[in-house]
Amino acid sequence: MTSETKNWAVVAAVMEVQGATNSQMYRRAKAMAEGKADPMPTSYPAAPHSISVA
Repeated sequence: MTSETKNWAVVAAVMEVQGATNSQMYRRAKAMAEGKADPMPTSYPAAPHSISVA
């Protein structure tokens, strides 16, 4: 487990304790903690052109 994955796991766990599980950020944290693809990509080519740094 990388340090980035561990950090996402902490974020997801804290959000779960707070009951904040109905957001895109929680879904992102949970997916990243589980080693899945980022559901909110922010870099080219995965992200739409409008938010990419191209």
